[in-house]
Amino acid sequence: MGHWQAKVDAFSKYPNLVAWIAGNEVANDVETTPSAAFVKAAIRDMKAYLKTKKLTTPVGYADNDDPKIRMNLINFFNCGDEGSRADFYGINTYRWCGDETDFKTSGYEDITKNMTSYTIPSLLTEYGCNLVRPRTFSDVKSLYGTDMGSTFSGGIMYEYTEEDNEYGIVKVSFGDSKVEKNGDYDNFKKALAAVKPQGVKMDSYKASGKDSVCPAASNVWHVKSDVLPPTPSQARCQCMIDSLGCTFKSDKLSTAEGKLVGEVVGNICGATSCDEISVDTAKGMYGDFSACSSLQRSAWAVNKNYENQRSAVCEAGDVETKIIGSPKQGDVKKCLSEKDDNGVVGKPSGSGSSSSKDEDNSDDSDSDEDSNESSGASAVTAQLAAAVAAVMLLAF
Repeated sequence: MGHWQAKVDAFSKYPNLVAWIAGNEVANDVETTPSAAFVKAAIRDMKAYLKTKKLTTPVGYADNDDPKIRMNLINFFNCGDEGSRADFYGINTYRWCGDETDFKTSGYEDITKNMTSYTIPSLLTEYGCNLVRPRTFSDVKSLYGTDMGSTFSGGIMYEYTEEDNEYGIVKVSFGDSKVEKNGDYDNFKKALAAVKPQGVKMDSYKASGKDSVCPAASNVWHVKSDVLPPTPSQARCQCMIDSLGCTFKSDKLSTAEGKLVGEVVGNICGATSCDEISVDTAKGMYGDFSACSSLQRSAWAVNKNYENQRSAVCEAGDVETKIIGSPKQGDVKKCLSEKDDNGVVGKPSGSGSSSSKDEDNSDDSDSDEDSNESSGASAVTAQLAAAVAAVMLLAF
């Protein structure tokens, strides 16, 4: 948590900061859906931290438009209590390729239908297919026009600076302030100049739509959506380490030692319960010390093995260990009352995702069909949309 708290502190002072993205294409397929629970927990914790700083910068998530999991992701990040929901949702999509593609054949129509009753702002966080050259950005007309303008808050074209993937519209060199424009630059500028997006004034905004229903755990969604991982706590983890009678001699392990320890811990947890350091997102199970570092969790397991042995041998394979005769903390249960990294005191809680009943909308087909209601979410995002547009136009 300290890493992104430092980023918030460093970047919040800039007036051109539009928003925070807590995760970009983290859950990319069925197998990686457990990661979504941790991203949403990060959103919860980041929003709480921003609140302590009296900052209101929105925090969102961007997906990779995977057909098997897209609706589960869309619903997951807009369900439950407001404190854990995303403030906006982004879609990275490269469906619209060339002038022969249109709003319907590209699939943009389906994307829009999915978001029409969404209650938080939505935008395309990446777009700009380069499979057809030259890129004319014909999707800009739909994105900022009547096709999508009442549902989406614009988008961010991928990308500004040229890389090996050839998506950039300018070339830059490190240490050189010179910017070399390419043909895509002029084409994108022309496409933007041809549209006249219509915003909505806040005093004209009328809320509509409905909060999403959290997806139930299934064979394509490996998350119990109404339970999130606990907020990390360095104090709680250090307290746990201070309670161990057997631990590693060094607080840093080499790559080789880390591999050895992984095998040792696997054997230990195969023979005894390691619930306190384990995670099962599909069951909503997060151990009291599951948010600690891998080294700290491994030390807990080695100590558990030490306590379970009658011979009381403190060992972790070939990795050096040591016995602590009188641990600083005599009762590990007291560690649960330590403050988390947002300063909240109390036992770690994994709740805070959903106050609504889960329903099984995690069908394998993951249909794109959704309500055709007009969404009021786009009105809420007038400021965000304007900021995104401003960022795009700054280059010109």
